[in-house]
Amino acid sequence: MRRTLLGIVALLISAVAFESAAQPAYVERKQVSAAAARKLVDACVAYAQARNSIVGVAVVDIAGVLIDMHLMQGGSATYSDTAILKAKTAAHWQRKTSELEDDVNSKRNGASVWIGDFPRSGGVPIVIEGQVAGAIGVGGGGAAEACAQAAIDSVIGKPPQAAQR
Repeated sequence: MRRTLLGIVALLISAVAFESAAQPAYVERKQVSAAAARKLVDACVAYAQARNSIVGVAVVDIAGVLIDMHLMQGGSATYSDTAILKAKTAAHWQRKTSELEDDVNSKRNGASVWIGDFPRSGGVPIVIEGQVAGAIGVGGGGAAEACAQAAIDSVIGKPPQAAQR
């Protein structure tokens, strides 16, 4: 009986050790390319121009590092600054900044403010094959989030659940 128990324990220990050894040393992540970032910026600018809006647009990678940005002629410095902040915040929280703004305004969750993010509508995560691959932020204009989402939909494509609606 004792020998059987020791055998089972040894088997369990070796199974755990084998499982630990089989863990990958890295994780593959989707990442927005510089070419895709430029297309996203251009698509958002075209969207804004069609609506006679002036915007600043920024695209960041999953870590919030700026990949590309553009401030339309006539836009103020705050448009570009807020576009970058919104993109970084959307990448950091991996969700739309309008959702964070709602959380802060309703006092459900103020963490995004406490840690120095910018929870204002206009930042949208870029999702590729179910993974957040970066984010786009839009400052100025009127429908900043709509501009960001239109750019994502035209360059990356609509996610499967959004395409079915």
